[in-house]
Amino acid sequence: MKVFQNDITFDFTPAQTLSALHRKYPNPYATHVYSVDTIDRSVDPDTGILRSERLIGVQQGAPKWITKLFHLPPTAYVREVVFVDPSNTSATMMSVNLSLAQYVSCLELINYLPSSTNPSITEFKQRALLISGFPTRMIARRIEQASLDRFKSNAGIGKKGFEWVLQGGDQASLPRPTLD
Repeated sequence: MKVFQNDITFDFTPAQTLSALHRKYPNPYATHVYSVDTIDRSVDPDTGILRSERLIGVQQGAPKWITKLFHLPPTAYVREVVFVDPSNTSATMMSVNLSLAQYVSCLELINYLPSSTNPSITEFKQRALLISGFPTRMIARRIEQASLDRFKSNAGIGKKGFEWVLQGGDQASLPRPTLD
């Protein structure tokens, strides 16, 4: 088991950040994302919390040695559930990989919160738990480490992409990704 943690700050108000969450894709930094389908969106009438569930299609990002070893398909899917709470200007985002879960499960939790020191900016707290159930422990450890390395390398790219969206990037001008 490996754990990834990432805490960053967005220099945008929590309201600006939360309003951009559902427009995170496409962006020029997330070229691996080729589809985002909303499965469900509802508002709890008692709490006002917006719940969105999406299916995100991505080009396979596993290291080449893993894709060759297991003959993996070029596509992978992630289920994402987001809860936006307008009463305290916060959001909780959870995701899990649906593809390749027989090799490694990635459970991710992200919180967007007003900063405790400056409520006009947003704190981003990301946690991911990476667990391989592969029967050979040596291979399981390598898969977990490769997944952790991938999370680390994508963290900065994800921040740049979301900042591009927050700054009003023109999504209509982006080319649509295709699978080769």
